[in-house]
Amino acid sequence: MIKPTMVNSSGRLLPLCLSVLFSLGLIVLFSCCESNLRVEDLRVDYQYNPLGVDSPQPHFSWKIRSDKRSVYQASWRIIVGESLQEVSHKNGSVWDSGEFNSRKTVNIAYDGSPLQSNRKYFWRVEITIDEHVKVWSEPASFHTGFLDSSDWKSQWITTKEEIVDASPLFRKEFSIDKKVKQAYAFVSACGFYEFYLNGKKVGDQVLDPAVTDYRRRILYSTFDLTGLLKNGENAFGVMLGNGAYNLRQTAGRYSWGDGGTQLGNPAFIVQVHIAYDDGSQTVITTDESWKYADGPITFNNIYGGEDYDARKEADGWSSPFFSDENWRKARLAESPGGQLKSQSMPAIKVTETLEPIAETNPAEGLYLYDLGQNIAGWWRVQLKGKAGQTIRIRGAETLNDSLFPKKLEEIDRLSEKHRYHAQTWTDYTMKGGELETYEPRFFYTGFRYIEVAIGDQEDLEILKVEGRAVGSALERNGRFASSDSLLNQIHRAGLWSQKGNLVGYPTDCPHREKGAYNGDGQVIAETSMHDFQMAPFYYKWLNDMRDSQDPNGRIPNTSPTLIGGMGGGVAWGSAYVLIPYWMHYYYDDTRILKEHYPAMKRYLQYLQNLGKTDSNPEEPFIINDFDGYWYSLGEWCAPGESDGPNHAVVNSFYYYYNAKLMAEIAEILGHQDDAHQFSTLRDTIREAFNSRFFNPETLRYGTDSTYQTYQLLALHGNLVPAGHRQGVLQTVIDDINRRDGHLHTGIIGTKYLWPVLTTGGFSDLAFATATKQSYPSYGYWIANNSTTLLEEWSGENSHNHQMFGSVVEYFYKYLAGVQSPMEGKTTKGYQDILLKPTVPDGLNQVNVSIETVAGTVVSNWVKDEHSFRYNVSVPANTSATVAIPAFNFKQVKITEGNIVIWENGHFVSGVSGIENVARTEDDIRIEIESGDYRFTLMDQH
Repeated sequence: MIKPTMVNSSGRLLPLCLSVLFSLGLIVLFSCCESNLRVEDLRVDYQYNPLGVDSPQPHFSWKIRSDKRSVYQASWRIIVGESLQEVSHKNGSVWDSGEFNSRKTVNIAYDGSPLQSNRKYFWRVEITIDEHVKVWSEPASFHTGFLDSSDWKSQWITTKEEIVDASPLFRKEFSIDKKVKQAYAFVSACGFYEFYLNGKKVGDQVLDPAVTDYRRRILYSTFDLTGLLKNGENAFGVMLGNGAYNLRQTAGRYSWGDGGTQLGNPAFIVQVHIAYDDGSQTVITTDESWKYADGPITFNNIYGGEDYDARKEADGWSSPFFSDENWRKARLAESPGGQLKSQSMPAIKVTETLEPIAETNPAEGLYLYDLGQNIAGWWRVQLKGKAGQTIRIRGAETLNDSLFPKKLEEIDRLSEKHRYHAQTWTDYTMKGGELETYEPRFFYTGFRYIEVAIGDQEDLEILKVEGRAVGSALERNGRFASSDSLLNQIHRAGLWSQKGNLVGYPTDCPHREKGAYNGDGQVIAETSMHDFQMAPFYYKWLNDMRDSQDPNGRIPNTSPTLIGGMGGGVAWGSAYVLIPYWMHYYYDDTRILKEHYPAMKRYLQYLQNLGKTDSNPEEPFIINDFDGYWYSLGEWCAPGESDGPNHAVVNSFYYYYNAKLMAEIAEILGHQDDAHQFSTLRDTIREAFNSRFFNPETLRYGTDSTYQTYQLLALHGNLVPAGHRQGVLQTVIDDINRRDGHLHTGIIGTKYLWPVLTTGGFSDLAFATATKQSYPSYGYWIANNSTTLLEEWSGENSHNHQMFGSVVEYFYKYLAGVQSPMEGKTTKGYQDILLKPTVPDGLNQVNVSIETVAGTVVSNWVKDEHSFRYNVSVPANTSATVAIPAFNFKQVKITEGNIVIWENGHFVSGVSGIENVARTEDDIRIEIESGDYRFTLMDQH
């Protein structure tokens, strides 16, 4: 595909002879290709034009777009400069990489002059196509944050009084008498904050910063204030919330467990750098000169809700010339201890606003609204009434204390069976006489229905209610649609569950616990990588895991640990090995492995010690129960049960899996001694696992009767002894058939059910199980009006958990056939892709697109009685193998567009981009280069 190019010993391209470069043929080629070629989607550390980059060696990526086939990058060159003019003229004073002969477009490390803190840099990339055609991208930019802790001159400030429930306001005035060249603010809080300048909120993020363990690491956001400052007087304002820093129990209001951790008074830090045209600078810091007062938020708790008294609003409090004589001087706060690091991931935002699809007035002064969709977030109300009139707003996932949701009717009432609905609310007290708009700032919850109760039961002049969906503003990566409406509904429910549980870290649910359960997060991770751009989000979450690591190497079951519960087992902590491993392959990212390898290694050492100190230390390579019931769970939430019957099977499987992956990771990073040690450990655990759990007579693992999850783990991990694999697989098939086509798996087994069935030759059964509509199944949830995925197959408890969304992997990887790098046929970073759709009986069409790090992959197929039409798109700079099922067609002809490429059992060459066609036992393999293709397979009989 890519022709060899002469290179010198450093890997840089040697200059080509001008007489060759500008030959007539190449000039024609250049002008032809340039019009169809674009180098775009330039990113630094996975983000567009990011602010506050605090890595001294950020990584650069781009994509190549072309409507032509067989387009490949032969070389790249990156330039970085300090001005747009400089890089526009193709100069890079900060870094000029020179020309490198490489196909790589992802995660190229900066290697120029040391970057400076709080500096805006511009960059662009030049690529060479087919050795001769050179194409420049448009310029992009990135701005650095603080690259050294000594750059922070500000101090943490708080109130002199203890903050319990209320949210104080802070302000600081300053003046400007010069022309501003640029200005950036760096803002963080222990708790949540909103940052204001001259009466307006800066930025559109909410619940900022994302929760971390503030004792280890605190995230700051960077804001560009350049166009917001004005000559003369200016004013900053900060509204400060409790967040996860000051979690308390309040009588009558919901909280999880004991309410959480109280680490101290909420505090914040602001540092603003203003550079002027004359070369001078001003730095504004937080110190005791800031002033504060009580604000209108009288109660805020991340679990229990938020109360707001509009009569306490101080108009103009964050604007200049406000009279603050009665405000108090701020107090310096002790540092919480954590290192300030840039929040280098998409912020939490209001991502969608939903209008009610129905509303009722079941009693005087009581209103019910149905959004038609279960969401995580809060409500927004517009209202007009009397001064002092109070409304109470609550939400719930169901009506009438029923098990499932339903369409709203006049006789319905809001469910109160769960405390996380009944005792979570916002009380809003009106200032009166005008249209008022309110939505919470410092809490969120999960709900579908909204109840508004007017305290004095007197109707308001105006009342309008909306739902506000809140979560990390992640980019959508994947799109899925099919001819099966149930699959489409499952995918939609999965999307909403992910959106509601990706709120700065992966949560279990948005209302009851909001816990950062590593097990829930790891089983859904590959699905999330298909549906969303997860890389910067996972970078943050993996840092949470490292921050939470115990001295003995243990990774707790939640990370960060400040919110939610702590239950789980080895499958939960194993997220710390699994997710970096997956990221390496999905995103062609080795840096994530390097950064976390030492701590990942300590985790594996912890598992080794655990095997020797658990409830049965005589089995050092089996992890039996340890640290009590809640800390050594196995499977979770299989039908009719909480956890599985034999914890040791799951815990020991993940011990083996960690050793297996760590051996490969050590090999990737060049740690040969570790690789040998870990591979030896892997083999020893495999032997012990089979000796302890496998019954060769019954072909079952861990139990006397078939337990699907245990069988699936052994099959997925290739633990089954030689000669027994088909028999072990058959036990799963028989058990599903005995259950009338139903699964019997929890969150762990469900992830592996679909790939094991499909690759084992039971694709029809996999599809039938995925589309069952009776209990237990996804269809059972959908048939009962669920719009998100539930915690339990029965429908009990939470109606918004993402952990069962792993079925969506099956939609992308197998039904659409876009194999990920984890199946072993698609290479790292989607450079060479296997497109192998599965076409089960009863499914006639699938349309999928996935935005990989290499570009957009499209897989769209339609099947009828005598033909199979398959449209695919393979990004520039990649290639693919298209595996089209042969079905039972007697004699097959395949066309691309209107041109025959396979007939009478032979490849017909001559079509651009198609390298070869060959028949295998199961399918017809078409080797293609980059581009768009329209294949039609026809039965000639």
